[in-house]
Amino acid sequence: MPSIEFVRGDITCLDCEAIVFSAHKHLIRGRGLSAQIFDSIGEPLVEACRELEKCPIGEARITQGFNLPAKYLIHTVTPQWSGGDLWGASVIEQLRHCYENSLNLALDNGIKCLAFTSLGSGNNKTPHDVVCPLGLDVLHKYTHKFERIVMCLRSHSSKKIWLAAEQKYSLH
Repeated sequence: MPSIEFVRGDITCLDCEAIVFSAHKHLIRGRGLSAQIFDSIGEPLVEACRELEKCPIGEARITQGFNLPAKYLIHTVTPQWSGGDLWGASVIEQLRHCYENSLNLALDNGIKCLAFTSLGSGNNKTPHDVVCPLGLDVLHKYTHKFERIVMCLRSHSSKKIWLAAEQKYSLH
């Protein structure tokens, strides 16, 4: 049975059919990785996104990868973390939808190899200890449908957190 592969690095350089990243709801240049991707590709991505419908939180859209190694980009709009207050449950459900809808969009497009970032944990500030168990729960339910799923993390510390969460997940 396929497992999730954990790597540290720049997701835009990975050799996968698609990369999944947190996007702006209007599919315009956002912050962080979104900005990096839009800056790298430029006008072709801007034009492709103009042709798509706005993307509500939890949904996903797909474009070409243009000059990136990945053939496709899967844009998903992650919720803003509210500090775990009474809105925390809806944030977690929306984040679950980000993972599920991205995976289903990949399947709908015949994608067999895709890479994720830690959705929502960057500029939207959802703690890794919230994102990891949720992300792993969803990803593990889909691993048998893909040849390869990669979790690409930017730092050694975030990779360490995800690996520890994976170890706990595997014990259940």
